[in-house]
Amino acid sequence: MDDENELNLPGEPSDTPQQPPQETVTPEAEQELSAVPLDDAVNAPPSMIPAEREAAERGSRGRARARQAQRKRQQEIAGTIATRAQIPRQLQPLGQFKMPRIRIPFNRALLGVIGAVVFIVLIVIGLGRLRNEGEQTFGNALWIGPEWTYETHSDADVAAFVEQLRSRRIGLVYAWVSWLQPNGAWSREAELSTVQAFASQFKAAYPDARLYGWVSLPIDDGAGSSRLSQTPVQEQFAAFSSRVVTELGFDGVFVNVDPVSGVRDGDQDFLALLRAVRAAVGLEVPIAAALPPDWSPSTDAIALPPLIAPSTEWQTSYKQSVALLVDQMAVMTYQSGYTSADAYSDWVAYQVLVYAAAVAELSTTVEILIGVPTYPAAPPGHDPAVENIESAVRGIRAGLEQAGEAARYITGVAIYAGWETDDEEWAAYQRVWAN
Repeated sequence: MDDENELNLPGEPSDTPQQPPQETVTPEAEQELSAVPLDDAVNAPPSMIPAEREAAERGSRGRARARQAQRKRQQEIAGTIATRAQIPRQLQPLGQFKMPRIRIPFNRALLGVIGAVVFIVLIVIGLGRLRNEGEQTFGNALWIGPEWTYETHSDADVAAFVEQLRSRRIGLVYAWVSWLQPNGAWSREAELSTVQAFASQFKAAYPDARLYGWVSLPIDDGAGSSRLSQTPVQEQFAAFSSRVVTELGFDGVFVNVDPVSGVRDGDQDFLALLRAVRAAVGLEVPIAAALPPDWSPSTDAIALPPLIAPSTEWQTSYKQSVALLVDQMAVMTYQSGYTSADAYSDWVAYQVLVYAAAVAELSTTVEILIGVPTYPAAPPGHDPAVENIESAVRGIRAGLEQAGEAARYITGVAIYAGWETDDEEWAAYQRVWAN
């Protein structure tokens, strides 16, 4: 291999133009050449005349100069090889393809930002896994009465009750507290310490659940007037709602105006009551409210209930006014008076659709729960053969499908009531909804 080819290392492109091969003169040959007389070096015959000798001598010197120039070029080439040999190279087998070097600009500030983002993402993922491995909360609700709040129970009894709630995917409880009597006194106020004890037990056993104190306001004052329109009553109700949270230990307040059918479309007194409660409990405490369905909606899409007076429905604007004052809207979709389960299911689907659509127009996080009846017959409005878990859930599912994107505001069902629900009804609930 000649010197020029030694420059073209395998796998590396040549940066020197190819030259034709040159004659190589070794040091030994050069030394031998210099020791020979010039006449012998040019192999001149002894009989050559002086002019011819001089010409031959000049030719010999020219060839000598050419050889010196050749040696000089060889030395330069050798120096180039030595210099290039000092350059660091990627180690690889000869003849193997070598990846080109890629230089990435190093920015310490950018690297720090990327590292911080990765760190935060890992923390979020870790916390999410911890939460998923912990207890679960559910959006379904159950109304419970004084059988729990005004009776003393052992921790084991409460724990067993909580286990039932978890298995039934219920994470929200409306627990009975009191109602404002016509004489202005709260019912069983002297026994509120028992209510407080239950709240403490329940929250210890089911810390991820939400426990709301159910407070009721009968509208009729016994003299034919509405208590809802009386400012002192509104203020008294609001003050007691604050006590439910601060003294009794509930997570929120569940406002139940009785009967809910007494709140008609555009009722400003009901809005004033909700504002008073909000002012009393503050912005951070959740407020839930029992609300009426559109009993006789002005639509041809469904059959009108036979027992409800016309125009007993809320306009979209009034639904929205209520939604802006509360955190939860529990729609009591029963007592319809229907005699057909299919007609009742269609009616429930309609309630899901109109409430979800109304709230979807707002920038709010309000939750909507749809009522499911389990109480005994209450003629002529409620027939358990018509209004029951299966027919109600069938209507809820149809309404969710009709609501489209607005269906996200329907967060669960509210079972009325815990003390009325038997094993067969619980089995039906788990079969058609919870599971």
